[in-house]
Amino acid sequence: RYPELATVCRNPNTLILYPGAEATNLEEVAVVASSPPVMIIIDGTWSQAKDIFYKNSLFRLPKQVQLKPNISSQYVIRTQPTNTCLSTLECAAVALTFMEKNKSIQETILRPLQALCSFQLQHGAQIHHSKEHLLKNGLYDKPMPKNKRKLRRMELLVNNVKI
Repeated sequence: RYPELATVCRNPNTLILYPGAEATNLEEVAVVASSPPVMIIIDGTWSQAKDIFYKNSLFRLPKQVQLKPNISSQYVIRTQPTNTCLSTLECAAVALTFMEKNKSIQETILRPLQALCSFQLQHGAQIHHSKEHLLKNGLYDKPMPKNKRKLRRMELLVNNVKI
């Protein structure tokens, strides 16, 4: 149905940036120098990205990679599940920085995000702590979910278990 996507996904130098048990840390992946590497990054909310990844079998063809969870998000005007959850833009910046071995790429790409957050904070926005931080510090002010699966995920966040 998508011949161009199929061609890209079948290329041995194509990587897909999507975390999971099957994913290798991007820093550990050696890219063959015969042709330039291609990185597929799915943009959307976590539930949208999950649906896109699992409903399209082509996305299981490329090598699945993930970023090490030691980077904190700079997107401070948005609540995230944990401090190490990154926006798509941040993921792309970190991945490109690593693949190109050039630290200035990340700084350049993230400068507009930092400016956006700074502007928003100057005009009344509040810094959002991660859901993990709020739960651990007793600051989570929303009703706890009734769904047992969601409740279990929140318990795992509090107990610092990788989800």
